[in-house]
Amino acid sequence: MMDIYLFFFIVLSIIFIIPNLLKRFKIPAITSLIIAGIIIGPYGLNILQIDETLKAFAEFGAIMLMFLAGLEVDNETLKREFKNSLILSFFSILIPGIGGYFIGKLIGLDFIGSLLLSVIFSSHSVAIVYSLLEELNLIKSKLGTLILSSTVIVDLITLLILSIVIKLKTNGDIGSFVILTFLYIIALLISIPLVSKHILKIFEKLHAQRIHFVLFILFISIISGEVLGLHPIVGAFISGLAVSEALTKKEHDELLNKNLNAIGYGLFIPIFFLELGMEVNIRIITLKYIKLILIIIISSIILKFISGYLSLYLLRYGKKERIIGSLLTIPKISASLVAASIELSMRIINENLFIAIIALSIFTSTIIPTLTKNLYLKFKVRK
Repeated sequence: MMDIYLFFFIVLSIIFIIPNLLKRFKIPAITSLIIAGIIIGPYGLNILQIDETLKAFAEFGAIMLMFLAGLEVDNETLKREFKNSLILSFFSILIPGIGGYFIGKLIGLDFIGSLLLSVIFSSHSVAIVYSLLEELNLIKSKLGTLILSSTVIVDLITLLILSIVIKLKTNGDIGSFVILTFLYIIALLISIPLVSKHILKIFEKLHAQRIHFVLFILFISIISGEVLGLHPIVGAFISGLAVSEALTKKEHDELLNKNLNAIGYGLFIPIFFLELGMEVNIRIITLKYIKLILIIIISSIILKFISGYLSLYLLRYGKKERIIGSLLTIPKISASLVAASIELSMRIINENLFIAIIALSIFTSTIIPTLTKNLYLKFKVRK
Protein backbone atom coordinates (compact mmCIF):
# COMPACT_ATOMS: atom_id res chain seq x y z
CA MET A 1 0.00 0.00 0.00
CA MET A 2 1.24 3.49 -0.88
CA ASP A 3 2.51 5.55 2.06
CA ILE A 4 -0.41 7.63 3.36
CA TYR A 5 1.59 10.88 3.31
CA LEU A 6 2.71 10.34 -0.28
CA PHE A 7 -0.87 9.44 -1.19
CA PHE A 8 -2.27 12.73 0.15
CA PHE A 9 0.65 14.69 -1.29
CA ILE A 10 -0.24 13.43 -4.78
CA VAL A 11 -3.98 14.06 -4.28
CA LEU A 12 -3.51 17.59 -2.91
CA SER A 13 -0.93 18.44 -5.61
CA ILE A 14 -3.43 17.47 -8.31
CA ILE A 15 -6.27 19.41 -6.64
CA PHE A 16 -4.08 22.51 -6.37
CA ILE A 17 -2.14 22.44 -9.65
CA ILE A 18 -4.33 20.89 -12.38
CA PRO A 19 -7.42 23.18 -12.15
CA ASN A 20 -5.19 26.27 -12.10
CA LEU A 21 -3.28 25.07 -15.15
CA LEU A 22 -6.37 24.17 -17.19
CA LYS A 23 -8.20 27.36 -16.15
CA ARG A 24 -6.11 29.16 -18.79
CA PHE A 25 -7.94 27.09 -21.41
CA LYS A 26 -11.31 27.96 -19.81
CA ILE A 27 -11.81 24.41 -18.55
CA PRO A 28 -13.87 24.41 -15.30
CA ALA A 29 -12.27 23.03 -12.14
CA ILE A 30 -14.77 20.15 -11.88
CA THR A 31 -14.01 19.02 -15.42
CA SER A 32 -10.25 19.29 -14.92
CA LEU A 33 -10.39 17.14 -11.76
CA ILE A 34 -12.41 14.42 -13.51
CA ILE A 35 -9.89 14.45 -16.38
CA ALA A 36 -7.00 14.28 -13.88
CA GLY A 37 -8.70 11.33 -12.17
CA ILE A 38 -8.99 9.50 -15.49
CA ILE A 39 -5.26 10.05 -16.19
CA ILE A 40 -3.87 9.04 -12.77
CA GLY A 41 -6.39 6.29 -12.02
CA PRO A 42 -6.11 2.52 -12.47
CA TYR A 43 -7.36 2.75 -16.08
CA GLY A 44 -4.90 5.52 -16.96
CA LEU A 45 -1.30 5.79 -15.76
CA ASN A 46 -2.16 3.78 -12.62
CA ILE A 47 -0.45 6.26 -10.28
CA LEU A 48 -3.17 5.92 -7.64
CA GLN A 49 -5.54 3.09 -6.76
CA ILE A 50 -9.10 3.47 -5.46
CA ASP A 51 -8.82 2.28 -1.85
CA GLU A 52 -11.08 2.59 1.21
CA THR A 53 -9.46 5.86 2.33
CA LEU A 54 -10.11 7.54 -1.01
CA LYS A 55 -13.66 6.18 -1.14
CA ALA A 56 -14.42 7.51 2.36
CA PHE A 57 -13.16 11.00 1.48
CA ALA A 58 -15.04 10.92 -1.83
CA GLU A 59 -18.28 9.85 -0.14
CA PHE A 60 -18.04 12.72 2.33
CA GLY A 61 -17.31 14.99 -0.65
CA ALA A 62 -20.61 13.93 -2.24
CA ILE A 63 -22.40 14.63 1.05
CA MET A 64 -20.81 18.08 1.38
CA LEU A 65 -21.64 18.87 -2.26
CA MET A 66 -25.35 18.21 -1.72
CA PHE A 67 -25.39 19.94 1.69
CA LEU A 68 -23.81 23.09 0.26
CA ALA A 69 -26.20 22.99 -2.71
CA GLY A 70 -29.11 23.03 -0.25
CA LEU A 71 -27.45 25.71 1.87
CA GLU A 72 -27.02 27.97 -1.17
CA VAL A 73 -30.78 28.22 -1.62
CA ASP A 74 -32.49 31.46 -0.58
CA ASN A 75 -35.77 30.22 0.90
CA GLU A 76 -37.45 33.60 0.45
CA THR A 77 -36.72 33.28 -3.26
CA LEU A 78 -38.18 29.78 -3.24
CA LYS A 79 -41.41 30.93 -1.57
CA ARG A 80 -41.89 33.94 -3.85
CA GLU A 81 -42.25 31.96 -7.09
CA PHE A 82 -43.42 28.67 -5.58
CA LYS A 83 -46.71 28.41 -7.48
CA ASN A 84 -45.29 29.07 -10.94
CA SER A 85 -42.19 27.01 -10.19
CA LEU A 86 -44.43 23.97 -9.60
CA ILE A 87 -45.54 24.17 -13.25
CA LEU A 88 -41.94 24.37 -14.48
CA SER A 89 -40.90 21.59 -12.08
CA PHE A 90 -43.77 19.35 -13.21
CA PHE A 91 -42.79 19.54 -16.89
CA SER A 92 -39.05 19.36 -16.06
CA ILE A 93 -39.61 16.03 -14.35
CA LEU A 94 -42.40 14.58 -16.50
CA ILE A 95 -41.06 15.04 -20.05
CA PRO A 96 -37.35 14.21 -19.45
CA GLY A 97 -38.39 11.49 -16.99
CA ILE A 98 -40.62 9.67 -19.47
CA GLY A 99 -38.14 10.23 -22.29
CA GLY A 100 -35.23 9.04 -20.15
CA TYR A 101 -37.10 5.87 -19.22
CA PHE A 102 -37.75 4.95 -22.87
CA ILE A 103 -34.16 5.84 -23.83
CA GLY A 104 -33.08 3.44 -21.06
CA LYS A 105 -35.24 0.65 -22.48
CA LEU A 106 -33.92 1.46 -25.96
CA ILE A 107 -30.28 0.98 -24.88
CA GLY A 108 -31.08 -2.28 -23.07
CA LEU A 109 -31.52 -1.29 -19.41
CA ASP A 110 -33.88 -3.18 -17.14
CA PHE A 111 -36.82 -1.54 -15.31
CA ILE A 112 -34.72 -0.23 -12.37
CA GLY A 113 -31.90 0.99 -14.63
CA SER A 114 -34.36 2.81 -16.91
CA LEU A 115 -36.03 4.47 -13.91
CA LEU A 116 -32.68 5.70 -12.64
CA LEU A 117 -31.76 7.05 -16.06
CA SER A 118 -35.06 8.96 -16.06
CA VAL A 119 -34.07 10.46 -12.67
CA ILE A 120 -30.75 11.62 -14.11
CA PHE A 121 -32.47 13.08 -17.19
CA SER A 122 -34.88 14.99 -14.91
CA SER A 123 -32.28 16.37 -12.50
CA HIS A 124 -31.06 19.99 -12.41
CA SER A 125 -28.00 21.53 -10.75
CA VAL A 126 -28.63 24.06 -7.98
CA ALA A 127 -24.95 25.02 -7.75
CA ILE A 128 -24.46 25.74 -11.47
CA VAL A 129 -27.81 27.49 -11.96
CA TYR A 130 -27.28 29.65 -8.87
CA SER A 131 -23.75 30.63 -9.99
CA LEU A 132 -24.88 31.42 -13.54
CA LEU A 133 -27.90 33.46 -12.44
CA GLU A 134 -25.66 35.43 -10.08
CA GLU A 135 -23.12 36.04 -12.85
CA LEU A 136 -25.88 37.29 -15.17
CA ASN A 137 -27.37 39.42 -12.35
CA LEU A 138 -30.69 37.55 -12.65
CA ILE A 139 -30.98 36.21 -9.09
CA LYS A 140 -33.59 38.77 -8.02
CA SER A 141 -35.41 38.86 -11.39
CA LYS A 142 -38.77 37.18 -11.96
CA LEU A 143 -37.27 34.68 -14.43
CA GLY A 144 -34.26 34.00 -12.20
CA THR A 145 -36.44 33.47 -9.13
CA LEU A 146 -38.66 31.06 -11.07
CA ILE A 147 -35.73 29.03 -12.44
CA LEU A 148 -33.94 28.82 -9.10
CA SER A 149 -37.12 27.84 -7.22
CA SER A 150 -37.87 25.15 -9.78
CA THR A 151 -34.29 23.85 -9.66
CA VAL A 152 -34.51 23.37 -5.89
CA ILE A 153 -37.87 21.55 -6.16
CA VAL A 154 -36.68 19.31 -9.02
CA ASP A 155 -33.41 18.43 -7.26
CA LEU A 156 -35.29 17.52 -4.08
CA ILE A 157 -37.88 15.41 -5.90
CA THR A 158 -35.29 13.60 -8.05
CA LEU A 159 -33.22 12.78 -4.97
CA LEU A 160 -36.31 11.32 -3.29
CA ILE A 161 -37.21 9.32 -6.41
CA LEU A 162 -33.61 8.08 -6.49
CA SER A 163 -34.01 6.82 -2.92
CA ILE A 164 -37.32 5.10 -3.77
CA VAL A 165 -35.81 3.39 -6.81
CA ILE A 166 -32.84 2.20 -4.73
CA LYS A 167 -35.37 0.85 -2.20
CA LEU A 168 -37.09 -1.01 -5.06
CA LYS A 169 -33.73 -2.56 -5.93
CA THR A 170 -33.41 -3.86 -2.36
CA ASN A 171 -37.05 -5.12 -2.30
CA GLY A 172 -38.16 -2.81 0.53
CA ASP A 173 -41.71 -1.80 1.57
CA ILE A 174 -42.30 1.23 -0.68
CA GLY A 175 -45.57 2.41 0.93
CA SER A 176 -44.16 2.69 4.45
CA PHE A 177 -40.92 4.10 3.08
CA VAL A 178 -42.69 6.98 1.26
CA ILE A 179 -44.79 7.90 4.33
CA LEU A 180 -41.79 7.81 6.69
CA THR A 181 -39.70 9.80 4.21
CA PHE A 182 -42.36 12.50 4.02
CA LEU A 183 -42.52 12.71 7.84
CA TYR A 184 -38.70 12.77 7.98
CA ILE A 185 -38.51 15.75 5.60
CA ILE A 186 -41.21 17.69 7.45
CA ALA A 187 -39.50 17.00 10.79
CA LEU A 188 -36.13 18.27 9.50
CA LEU A 189 -37.57 21.37 7.84
CA ILE A 190 -39.44 22.34 11.02
CA SER A 191 -37.02 21.31 13.79
CA ILE A 192 -33.64 22.32 12.33
CA PRO A 193 -34.48 26.04 11.79
CA LEU A 194 -36.02 26.30 15.29
CA VAL A 195 -33.07 24.68 17.05
CA SER A 196 -30.44 26.33 14.81
CA LYS A 197 -31.65 29.89 15.45
CA HIS A 198 -31.34 29.35 19.19
CA ILE A 199 -27.97 27.56 19.17
CA LEU A 200 -26.35 29.89 16.61
CA LYS A 201 -27.36 32.86 18.74
CA ILE A 202 -25.66 31.31 21.79
CA PHE A 203 -22.43 30.83 19.78
CA GLU A 204 -22.77 34.18 17.99
CA LYS A 205 -19.07 35.08 18.32
CA LEU A 206 -17.66 31.54 18.36
CA HIS A 207 -17.20 30.61 14.70
CA ALA A 208 -15.63 27.19 15.30
CA GLN A 209 -18.52 26.10 17.52
CA ARG A 210 -21.04 27.31 14.93
CA ILE A 211 -19.35 25.18 12.28
CA HIS A 212 -19.27 22.20 14.64
CA PHE A 213 -22.99 22.63 15.31
CA VAL A 214 -23.88 22.81 11.60
CA LEU A 215 -21.84 19.66 10.86
CA PHE A 216 -23.47 18.01 13.90
CA ILE A 217 -26.90 18.78 12.39
CA LEU A 218 -25.74 17.43 9.03
CA PHE A 219 -24.69 14.07 10.48
CA ILE A 220 -27.81 13.71 12.64
CA SER A 221 -29.88 14.21 9.46
CA ILE A 222 -27.83 11.65 7.55
CA ILE A 223 -27.87 9.01 10.30
CA SER A 224 -31.61 9.36 10.96
CA GLY A 225 -32.23 9.18 7.21
CA GLU A 226 -30.14 6.02 6.88
CA VAL A 227 -32.28 4.38 9.59
CA LEU A 228 -35.22 4.89 7.20
CA GLY A 229 -33.20 3.62 4.26
CA LEU A 230 -32.50 7.01 2.65
CA HIS A 231 -29.18 7.61 0.95
CA PRO A 232 -27.01 10.17 2.81
CA ILE A 233 -27.19 12.71 -0.03
CA VAL A 234 -30.95 13.15 0.59
CA GLY A 235 -30.47 14.01 4.26
CA ALA A 236 -27.55 16.26 3.33
CA PHE A 237 -29.55 18.29 0.80
CA ILE A 238 -32.61 18.67 3.08
CA SER A 239 -30.51 19.63 6.11
CA GLY A 240 -28.80 22.25 3.92
CA LEU A 241 -32.20 23.72 3.01
CA ALA A 242 -33.28 23.66 6.67
CA VAL A 243 -30.09 25.30 8.00
CA SER A 244 -30.37 27.98 5.29
CA GLU A 245 -33.82 28.89 6.66
CA ALA A 246 -32.30 29.59 10.10
CA LEU A 247 -29.55 31.94 8.87
CA THR A 248 -29.57 35.69 8.39
CA LYS A 249 -27.92 37.03 5.23
CA LYS A 250 -24.78 37.88 7.21
CA GLU A 251 -24.67 34.48 8.93
CA HIS A 252 -25.27 32.76 5.60
CA ASP A 253 -22.33 34.55 3.99
CA GLU A 254 -20.03 33.88 6.94
CA LEU A 255 -20.93 30.21 7.29
CA LEU A 256 -21.15 29.41 3.59
CA ASN A 257 -18.48 31.55 1.95
CA LYS A 258 -15.85 31.73 4.71
CA ASN A 259 -16.10 28.36 6.40
CA LEU A 260 -18.19 25.54 4.97
CA ASN A 261 -17.19 26.21 1.36
CA ALA A 262 -13.56 26.07 2.47
CA ILE A 263 -14.13 22.70 4.15
CA GLY A 264 -16.10 21.26 1.24
CA TYR A 265 -14.44 22.74 -1.83
CA GLY A 266 -11.02 22.91 -0.17
CA LEU A 267 -10.63 19.15 0.11
CA PHE A 268 -13.56 16.73 0.14
CA ILE A 269 -15.54 17.80 -2.96
CA PRO A 270 -12.45 17.91 -5.24
CA ILE A 271 -11.57 14.39 -4.04
CA PHE A 272 -15.11 13.25 -4.96
CA PHE A 273 -14.67 14.48 -8.55
CA LEU A 274 -11.11 13.11 -8.72
CA GLU A 275 -12.27 9.67 -7.54
CA LEU A 276 -15.17 9.84 -10.00
CA GLY A 277 -12.68 10.27 -12.84
CA MET A 278 -10.59 7.38 -11.52
CA GLU A 279 -13.68 5.14 -11.87
CA VAL A 280 -13.83 5.85 -15.62
CA ASN A 281 -12.38 3.07 -17.77
CA ILE A 282 -11.55 4.96 -20.98
CA ARG A 283 -10.06 1.80 -22.46
CA ILE A 284 -13.53 0.46 -23.24
CA ILE A 285 -14.53 3.50 -25.33
CA THR A 286 -14.97 2.52 -28.98
CA LEU A 287 -17.09 3.88 -31.83
CA LYS A 288 -20.00 1.89 -30.38
CA TYR A 289 -19.74 3.67 -27.02
CA ILE A 290 -19.32 7.10 -28.61
CA LYS A 291 -22.72 6.46 -30.20
CA LEU A 292 -24.14 5.71 -26.70
CA ILE A 293 -22.63 8.93 -25.31
CA LEU A 294 -24.14 10.98 -28.15
CA ILE A 295 -27.57 9.37 -27.65
CA ILE A 296 -27.51 10.21 -23.92
CA ILE A 297 -26.28 13.80 -24.36
CA ILE A 298 -28.48 14.78 -27.32
CA SER A 299 -31.69 13.16 -26.04
CA SER A 300 -31.26 14.63 -22.53
CA ILE A 301 -30.66 18.17 -23.83
CA ILE A 302 -33.59 18.04 -26.28
CA LEU A 303 -36.01 16.68 -23.66
CA LYS A 304 -34.97 19.27 -21.06
CA PHE A 305 -35.18 22.15 -23.54
CA ILE A 306 -38.66 21.10 -24.70
CA SER A 307 -39.94 20.76 -21.13
CA GLY A 308 -38.57 24.18 -20.15
CA TYR A 309 -39.77 25.93 -23.30
CA LEU A 310 -43.30 24.49 -23.03
CA SER A 311 -43.75 25.40 -19.36
CA LEU A 312 -42.39 28.95 -19.84
CA TYR A 313 -44.74 29.35 -22.82
CA LEU A 314 -47.68 28.38 -20.57
CA LEU A 315 -46.45 30.93 -18.02
CA ARG A 316 -46.56 33.62 -20.75
CA TYR A 317 -42.87 34.43 -20.97
CA GLY A 318 -41.48 35.96 -24.17
CA LYS A 319 -39.52 33.97 -26.75
CA LYS A 320 -36.09 35.18 -25.56
CA GLU A 321 -36.95 34.43 -21.92
CA ARG A 322 -38.22 30.97 -22.93
CA ILE A 323 -34.95 30.15 -24.68
CA ILE A 324 -32.72 31.39 -21.83
CA GLY A 325 -34.94 29.81 -19.17
CA SER A 326 -35.04 26.48 -21.00
CA LEU A 327 -31.24 26.39 -21.31
CA LEU A 328 -30.96 27.09 -17.58
CA THR A 329 -32.88 23.87 -16.82
CA ILE A 330 -30.35 21.72 -18.70
CA PRO A 331 -27.15 21.75 -16.57
CA LYS A 332 -26.72 18.73 -14.33
CA ILE A 333 -23.65 17.87 -12.28
CA SER A 334 -24.03 17.14 -8.57
CA ALA A 335 -27.18 14.99 -8.37
CA SER A 336 -26.54 13.18 -11.66
CA LEU A 337 -22.90 12.34 -10.86
CA VAL A 338 -23.74 11.24 -7.32
CA ALA A 339 -26.61 9.13 -8.68
CA ALA A 340 -24.35 7.61 -11.34
CA SER A 341 -21.69 6.68 -8.77
CA ILE A 342 -24.36 5.03 -6.55
CA GLU A 343 -25.78 3.12 -9.51
CA LEU A 344 -22.35 1.90 -10.58
CA SER A 345 -21.51 0.72 -7.05
CA MET A 346 -24.85 -1.16 -6.90
CA ARG A 347 -24.20 -2.62 -10.37
CA ILE A 348 -27.45 -1.12 -11.69
CA ILE A 349 -25.56 0.38 -14.64
CA ASN A 350 -22.40 -0.75 -16.41
CA GLU A 351 -19.19 1.19 -17.05
CA ASN A 352 -20.29 2.21 -20.55
CA LEU A 353 -23.38 4.04 -19.32
CA PHE A 354 -21.45 5.45 -16.33
CA ILE A 355 -19.01 7.08 -18.75
CA ALA A 356 -21.90 8.40 -20.87
CA ILE A 357 -23.51 10.00 -17.78
CA ILE A 358 -20.20 11.62 -16.80
CA ALA A 359 -19.89 12.97 -20.37
CA LEU A 360 -23.47 14.30 -20.11
CA SER A 361 -22.69 16.05 -16.81
CA ILE A 362 -19.46 17.58 -18.09
CA PHE A 363 -21.07 18.78 -21.34
CA THR A 364 -24.18 20.28 -19.74
CA SER A 365 -22.19 21.94 -16.93
CA THR A 366 -19.61 23.56 -19.22
CA ILE A 367 -20.89 24.08 -22.78
CA ILE A 368 -24.53 24.87 -21.94
CA PRO A 369 -23.74 27.62 -19.36
CA THR A 370 -21.33 29.23 -21.84
CA LEU A 371 -23.98 29.15 -24.58
CA THR A 372 -26.60 30.52 -22.17
CA LYS A 373 -24.38 33.43 -21.15
CA ASN A 374 -23.58 34.37 -24.75
CA LEU A 375 -27.24 34.20 -25.80
CA TYR A 376 -28.29 36.24 -22.75
CA LEU A 377 -25.84 39.01 -23.67
CA LYS A 378 -27.02 38.87 -27.28
CA PHE A 379 -30.75 38.85 -26.44
CA LYS A 380 -30.55 41.44 -23.60
CA VAL A 381 -33.26 39.55 -21.71
CA ARG A 382 -35.55 41.61 -19.48
CA LYS A 383 -34.85 41.47 -15.74
